[in-house]
Amino acid sequence: MPRKVALGLTFAQFLMNCNQANQWRFPLRNTGFHITGIMVSWCKNMHEQIFSHILMECYKFKLVDPAEVFVDATHVKARTSNKKMQKRIAYEEALFYEELLKKEINEDREAHGKNPLKEKNDKDKDDDDNDSTQSAGGNPGEFTDDIPKDTKTTNCSTTDPESGWFRKGEHKNVFAYAIETACDKNGWIPGYTINPGNLHDSRTFKGLYDKIKDIGIETLVADAGYKTPAIAKLLTDDGIKPLLPYKRPMTRDGFFRKYEYVYYEYYDCYICPSNKVLTYCTTNRDGYREYKSCGASCSECPYLSQCTESRNHVKTVTRHIWKSAKTSIRHLE
Repeated sequence: MPRKVALGLTFAQFLMNCNQANQWRFPLRNTGFHITGIMVSWCKNMHEQIFSHILMECYKFKLVDPAEVFVDATHVKARTSNKKMQKRIAYEEALFYEELLKKEINEDREAHGKNPLKEKNDKDKDDDDNDSTQSAGGNPGEFTDDIPKDTKTTNCSTTDPESGWFRKGEHKNVFAYAIETACDKNGWIPGYTINPGNLHDSRTFKGLYDKIKDIGIETLVADAGYKTPAIAKLLTDDGIKPLLPYKRPMTRDGFFRKYEYVYYEYYDCYICPSNKVLTYCTTNRDGYREYKSCGASCSECPYLSQCTESRNHVKTVTRHIWKSAKTSIRHLE
């Protein structure tokens, strides 16, 4: 055990030295000489090869047990000043499941007698870029002071543009990296990825999963940040059991919880607490089926104030087309 801990600490210290490459010039401890930016890419490849070699030796001697894998991410502050930054346009980044989801949305709409969704034209894509979540990292060449007034922007470091603007605590923001790691029950690390700090765990999961999906995982344990329909489907399709914590419904006080609206799969409808039927209306671009009530009927319902505040008295309940995969998730007790 002491040998394993010492090995982990030694490699961690080596990574910390290599990750200072964004300064373009950093010292190796106890050597007295410096490495310039020319050797940065070589250094990164070298520590990746060392990590892979150590991991292969662990597999060789059966030290790694891939049956149960635990995944989580932690944030590390980048070695850059918060004052050295500029605004840049936040471009929309494609999700790893976008093409599969689009295909299944159109299949679901056709099964319900709806027309397939139209492809977005260039203007719509530009509008979506402006409304998208902040993209990660950046290129100094993209910095500009001539940004349209209503365009969504993100902060990008001029010193380390690969880092992301991360909210640390309630009142502090820093440039940081998110180190996403998978480990077995003995603490060995079969894979890791380093991402900009402003990306959510569910967005960066696919990069890590591609590295570890073939090692023989039976159960994958993660926190609530990974509890999404896309990740649930990805794991269940590959025969892996997701083990995630229970997430409490985020419903306003005084209103019915979503589980109080009962779904009937045979009739493909919901029944509200007042025994009214919410029928299928459409499947939107995000992959959610929309079920709506009759506004004329609901306007006289005694539970209206606990159900909806819409002006037309119509209650809408959504259900993702991959909901069946999400319901197969085992919950941590």
